[in-house]
Amino acid sequence: MLKGIIILLAFFLGGEFIAQLFAWPIPGSVIGMLLLFVFLLLRGSLPKSLKHSSDSLLPFLPLFIVPASVGIVNHLYLLQQDGWLLAGAMVASLVLGIPLCGLLMQRMLKKPAKRGGN
Repeated sequence: MLKGIIILLAFFLGGEFIAQLFAWPIPGSVIGMLLLFVFLLLRGSLPKSLKHSSDSLLPFLPLFIVPASVGIVNHLYLLQQDGWLLAGAMVASLVLGIPLCGLLMQRMLKKPAKRGGN
């Protein structure tokens, strides 16, 4: 399990490093997730240690949402100022994201599953 957590932390820190290095407005954690996604796509399978670690962290997923909720409360003035724009962006992302996820899942289910993993 420790090896999987180290892998997750390495991608998180790599994303933070890239975000700081290039001064991008994208959070480092998001860049780290994209790096992890590309790594898993290129590898073709999920390492057992990473699967075990992520399965252990999954029940605590609601706790990871708390800091984002606190951040929203801290920046309430932004909701008052640009609330309609934020709501429009959320609706647009849902309208585009839900069908795209459905199509992607249909394609993934049609492919034969690869066996393996370390």
